[in-house]
Amino acid sequence: MRISTSTIYDSGAARISDLQVALNKTNQQMSTGRRILTPSDDPIASARALVISQSDSVNDQYAINRRNGKNALNGAENTLASVTTTLQSVKTLIVNAGNGSLTDADRGYIATQLQGNLDQMLSLANSTDETGNYMFSGFTNTVLPYVKTANGANYVGDQGQRFVQADTSRQIAMGDVGPAIFGNIRTSKTAFAVAANSANLGKGVISGESIANSALLTGNNYEIKFSSATNFDILDKTTGLNVLSAQPYTSGNPIVFDGIKVNITDTPTAPGVGDSFSIQAGNQNIFETLTDLINVLRTSSGSLSAKANLSAGLAQANSNVDASLSNVITSRTNMGTSLKEIDTLDESGDGIGLVYKQELSELQDLDYVKAISELKQQEFTLQAAQQSFVKTSSLSLFNYIS
Repeated sequence: MRISTSTIYDSGAARISDLQVALNKTNQQMSTGRRILTPSDDPIASARALVISQSDSVNDQYAINRRNGKNALNGAENTLASVTTTLQSVKTLIVNAGNGSLTDADRGYIATQLQGNLDQMLSLANSTDETGNYMFSGFTNTVLPYVKTANGANYVGDQGQRFVQADTSRQIAMGDVGPAIFGNIRTSKTAFAVAANSANLGKGVISGESIANSALLTGNNYEIKFSSATNFDILDKTTGLNVLSAQPYTSGNPIVFDGIKVNITDTPTAPGVGDSFSIQAGNQNIFETLTDLINVLRTSSGSLSAKANLSAGLAQANSNVDASLSNVITSRTNMGTSLKEIDTLDESGDGIGLVYKQELSELQDLDYVKAISELKQQEFTLQAAQQSFVKTSSLSLFNYIS
């Protein structure tokens, strides 16, 4: 068979080119440490590696979520530890204020200390995390959760509880909203807590407490005080202002003011001159409780009725603080449980991540011993092909013409 000179050159160049491509590919594999450079190198392994890489990325994102959740929970738990300390201090002051030997001035000093505790509690309730977001305002974490008012503080956040996706099928709460921690102090099963002063001379009974107009509610505390057997005044205990004066009294007739409706009846006898009845919201937050307590301590206890108000106010405050402490401890317990679960999920996630990386290594990583052997073989083959091409391409009949 006759072989032309151009065929010799074409086939030789193609062979050398193929050998150089193979050599370059092996060099790239060794420089990257990867066996698969393109999907065509191993389509099945490439597809499997893509699935595992995606799963590993999702697992890494869960780990980031858990870290963010842990930071949020630790920050909130540290804040609530300070809240617990403050409430315990308040409880101690309540016990001290109940000492019968104290003067009005002494109780005034305690009220000043409690004012400091109230300010501290409000600051803690408005705490922010490391990103500057408010911890206890729900979904509206850029909105200040509690705004100070005359009767304590009002919650202006929402009821949304933030969760972190900690695993494929597990969401973990990143804390509680403000009302669950600083609110939910029930003083009555009804809308308002009403009571007759224990020093009352008459036997009038207050009952039928209900909301007459929710738009008019202030959240303040009130006192109905009888100036005579047939007339009463209504005092806003929070602001110190008279709401109504010299109102005619008829047993059983509804008394309506500031969105509140109550009844006072002659059961078994009519209220006496100077008799009083207290009205406060049936569900308070700790800021309202502390404000009420401060007002009670700053009120003179010179009369028998005033002493009874002081005793009732201290007892109510003590009960409310216990309820608030219970709310805080419950929230801290939930946070501790969530932190423990995150630690467990971290261990599981680390194990899964290790398995993913091992599988990817088996699919993608280069066997350097085998690659070096192939590289040496390819270099030797290329050199042999080049030398063979040189010798073959130099053959010609002209070499034998003398």
